[in-house]
Amino acid sequence: MSAEQEVRTTMEHIFSAAAKGDFIPFANALDEDLEVFDHVACRFDGRDSFLAYLQSAMGRAESTTFDVHQPSYRVFGDAAAVVNAYDRIATVPKGGGPATVQCGRTTLVYVRRGANWKIVSAHFSPLPKE
Repeated sequence: MSAEQEVRTTMEHIFSAAAKGDFIPFANALDEDLEVFDHVACRFDGRDSFLAYLQSAMGRAESTTFDVHQPSYRVFGDAAAVVNAYDRIATVPKGGGPATVQCGRTTLVYVRRGANWKIVSAHFSPLPKE
């Protein structure tokens, strides 16, 4: 399997699970040396700090789903890849109520770590509201 197909397969698995509210494949793909720029006004250095933020944010929700469309995959040799996509995150608050929907852009930078592709950098930014 080519490096591009490996990255595509990894991302399809992550995106498919996240669309059902399962973020474990995403968490497992995060490298220990991760750097994240998110919608909130801070940078997360390291997998643990980003996962703590996600758990806190998702802990206030009854359910959360994450979908992407128009993903692009750019692979550089056998060791690095960039995935860009438009995203849609829907959150239903605990106790019910209307879902909050946010649309944005996602950029994920992958590197090969042994036999696995790991996310070493991520950037999530909201789309402008009309």
